[in-house]
Amino acid sequence: MTFLISFDVVMRYVLDRPTIWAWDLNIQFLAVMTVVGAGYTHLHKSHIGVDILVSSCTPRTRAIIDLITSVFFFLGVVMLLWKGAGQVLMSVRTLEISESYWAPPVWPLKILIIIGIFLLLLQGIAKFIRDLTTAISRKERS
Repeated sequence: MTFLISFDVVMRYVLDRPTIWAWDLNIQFLAVMTVVGAGYTHLHKSHIGVDILVSSCTPRTRAIIDLITSVFFFLGVVMLLWKGAGQVLMSVRTLEISESYWAPPVWPLKILIIIGIFLLLLQGIAKFIRDLTTAISRKERS
């Protein structure tokens, strides 16, 4: 993405030959990177949280709190998956293209986005199972 933006800047401002495709392609790369990276970010506990509330809790208490708040996570992700799947089906049926001058196809991007949301859901399920295991175990771990 950095190379793409740099290339576009050089073409536009140095050579006075702007591209019609670089911006659209960069937006598509950013969308895929963001949504596919969401599951990875969830795996490494890098999403924004209110650590001040749970930092002093034991791992078991933190797992219980995470189990309770996971309801909101699953509601949001399942809603994204449900509504997104409908958008993807419509986009694939119509072979949707962007409304920009370059007009690249949008449907492959939407397929990748829904795959990323599904991977985030799978990572959420894995975390839920880990939290449930920690919450029901009698042994406190650090």
